[in-house]
Amino acid sequence: MRSDAKQILMVLDHSFPEDVRVENEARTLIEAGFAVSLLAIGPDVRPEMEDYRGIQIFRDKLPAAVRNKLRGLAGTIPAYSLYLEHRIRGLNRTHPFDAIHVHDLYLFGGALRAARKLQLPVVGDLHENWVEALRGYEWSNRFPARFLISYRKWERLEKKWTQEVDRLVVVIEEAAERNVENGVAEDRLVLVPNTLDIDHFESLGAGARYDRSEDGLIHLAYAGGIDRHRGLRTVVDAMPAIIKANPTVRLQLAGDGRTRNALEARCGELGLGDHVTFHGWQPLEKVKSLIESADICLIPHLRTPHTDATIPHKLFQYMYCSRPVLTSDCRPLARIVRETGCGSVFEAGNPASLAAKAIDLLARPDDWSAMGKEGREAVIRKYNWKTTSRALVDAYEALFSSSALPATMSRRDNV
Repeated sequence: MRSDAKQILMVLDHSFPEDVRVENEARTLIEAGFAVSLLAIGPDVRPEMEDYRGIQIFRDKLPAAVRNKLRGLAGTIPAYSLYLEHRIRGLNRTHPFDAIHVHDLYLFGGALRAARKLQLPVVGDLHENWVEALRGYEWSNRFPARFLISYRKWERLEKKWTQEVDRLVVVIEEAAERNVENGVAEDRLVLVPNTLDIDHFESLGAGARYDRSEDGLIHLAYAGGIDRHRGLRTVVDAMPAIIKANPTVRLQLAGDGRTRNALEARCGELGLGDHVTFHGWQPLEKVKSLIESADICLIPHLRTPHTDATIPHKLFQYMYCSRPVLTSDCRPLARIVRETGCGSVFEAGNPASLAAKAIDLLARPDDWSAMGKEGREAVIRKYNWKTTSRALVDAYEALFSSSALPATMSRRDNV
């Protein structure tokens, strides 16, 4: 790396590694000639400072309970923003940087406060529609959070902060449209989808293979979080009808989350028994193996303003592994699956619709290979990290070369 490389500080509030998107972004910027350090806030047993694949990591080991409360209340009480401002300014004294790249909306306020004092540009990175996600989380709808969180204030802060950052990174076209409607200038938007790093995915070891020795069984697979908005209750409720039509079907679930226990209980109520297997959280190597061993892969997300403006990484993993995709009709998911012809779309939250689409797909095994081929070719041609990440590099090159950059600081006078 050049000695005069521009230094970028990334900020996120969970342990790192692992975070596929953040690592992909950091590695891409390093390969383009930038230097990247990363402040990771959250519970972690690893060293407070570490070099990981060229990324200098600083770890603030905040207990999860404290971090989660600060995150949830960031729109009501500015404690998290004040903490971040202090921490970022302190890091700049010991490890100077030229820009701040902040992941997720609830961290924007602190980054903007620090940037105003340091006269540095800020790149905001929206992994999701945080305000709508907050509405859907179970913890934010329980006492005392539901009385402390002000969604109206969060909506105001979202518009304010997204307009104040120098560049705003979004994960899908639908998210870009939404932010333009919220007043963000199009020339400050950077579209960087959650596409697949093919080289890294290919490099994953086979690990322990999932057993497919049961001749004649058909496996439906899901990999990811097990939370309410993921829509797995819809899948479980559809299973009796699917099994009645095809008793050889088995559902494989890899992941964990707040609603796992309730989902397992529901499986018991429906008498699904050996037809559903919960594998728990698995490393990426095992997730890849699960996908490769499946016949059809699922994305059953409930449709909300949150899921209509984000895209799960698993879609492109499924597609690259040549698996037919059965997805709900969240806007980005439905658009890509229909555009590529890699699977089928059902009405989100509707078990009868999911069952009907699954039964139809199960009755057409001769079509699975063609669907899988279309999906894989779409990833190789378009939906891969090497292709889509160029926008991030271009954005930083333009940001650092902009003679008008100091003028952008005026937007932050009232942070």
